[in-house]
Amino acid sequence: MVDIFTHQILDMIDSRDYETVCEWLKTYPNLSVISRDGSVIYNNAIANAHPEALQISDRFHLLKNLTSYITEYLKKRLKPQVLIQAVSQETKEIKTIRQADENRKLTLKEKYEKIKQLLLEGKCKTEICRSLNMDIRAYDKLMAMTAEKREKSFQTKKMIIHEERVKQKMERVNEVRELKGIGLSNREISRRTGLNRKTVSRYLDENFNPVHAAYGKKRNGKLTPYIKAIDEYLEKGIMGSYIEEKIREMGYEGSSSTVRDYITDWKKRRKKYYDKSREDGTKTETIKRENILKLLYQPIEKSKNN
Repeated sequence: MVDIFTHQILDMIDSRDYETVCEWLKTYPNLSVISRDGSVIYNNAIANAHPEALQISDRFHLLKNLTSYITEYLKKRLKPQVLIQAVSQETKEIKTIRQADENRKLTLKEKYEKIKQLLLEGKCKTEICRSLNMDIRAYDKLMAMTAEKREKSFQTKKMIIHEERVKQKMERVNEVRELKGIGLSNREISRRTGLNRKTVSRYLDENFNPVHAAYGKKRNGKLTPYIKAIDEYLEKGIMGSYIEEKIREMGYEGSSSTVRDYITDWKKRRKKYYDKSREDGTKTETIKRENILKLLYQPIEKSKNN
């Protein structure tokens, strides 16, 4: 029990029970203002012991309740990702993050082409490595390779698998053509090789290409027609559940996980910054609602996510 004016401790009682608190309060007959927390027991004990006294909330609980109400209000009014007008021009740090993100998408071959271009512009090794977010040791290794070894290093796992399949197919093609060269009919070649006669005929065609016609072409998935709309929604900070609802209205029939995976990847690539210009040219960026709520408890300069 504390004097609310002097802040000095008056007494310490070993119970929060109604009767104990009530009896203790009666030992101070002149109380006119009593501060308490939200306890119903305290409320009732004060009302019994000093019915004319003014009951007020203590400062801690007053601020706690106010902060809780504001938090709930903001949660109802703000989305998890809030789009705001940038308060200043894009900072060097944000540019660096975005550039590093773009560099990670480059293939080794694309990096090599950029290196050659930067060398022509008179850039030194340190500047090039910094520009491409590239380790100097990786740069030295790449530039020290012979042209043949470098081309081989450019091959992706998919390309290597494809080349092996083409090689195996050409072995079959050559086998068919050798059998034809010794005078066997297409039917006999089909019987010996286990290939159907249409395949044998294709292999014997001098214009036959072992590379599949679709190789190197990206297949369109169910989500492809809606990518542009999804990107526009994401630029505006719209939630994923709402985006899925809208594209389904537009005709999307794929799975929800495909939509979620795309949105997750989009956010990773863009990180937490994106500053697409609005029609009026205003730069924007997003902040998390949880970081706004932190400012209810501590000043912005002490926030780790300011």
